[in-house]
Amino acid sequence: MPYPDWKVGQKVTAALLAAMQPIKATKAIDTPRASTTTLAADPHLVLALAANAVYELSGFIEYDGNFGGSGDLKMDWTIPSGATMRWAPRGNAAGDTTQKFNSGSVANTLAVSTGTYGVGTTRNSLSPRGYIITGGTAGNATLRWAQNSSNAVATTLYASSWVSVHRTS
Repeated sequence: MPYPDWKVGQKVTAALLAAMQPIKATKAIDTPRASTTTLAADPHLVLALAANAVYELSGFIEYDGNFGGSGDLKMDWTIPSGATMRWAPRGNAAGDTTQKFNSGSVANTLAVSTGTYGVGTTRNSLSPRGYIITGGTAGNATLRWAQNSSNAVATTLYASSWVSVHRTS
């Protein structure tokens, strides 16, 4: 069922129309991270979520790092208290040099890793998909990321990468 659930005779308000719009966050600039495996919030990929709502998650993340499993990328999300989430990165498998696809999904904020296959001119991409169900608390869904293995060659998330949620109930 689409959100909101319209009733016969219901007035169309700006708030109802705004609630139907997807929430999207887009990276404004490249963010490189080198020699760190500590997950940290991305400064741009933050989505404000309402309480007691269900969202579909989608996105396109363009990234790069050291070739063939040295560095790679790991990610997770912080979500509002009481929320649940299931998502998959839908990108290259970590530590693999033959570009196998990783489509396994994980529950809540468990970290997942994806592979990097080149430095400089060869960019990788992943397309996260999933859902978020918020409880009684509104808050942010924030993508956190780091290198999967510490490497002096930076892993970079590029400008114009984006994540989006669409409220379904």
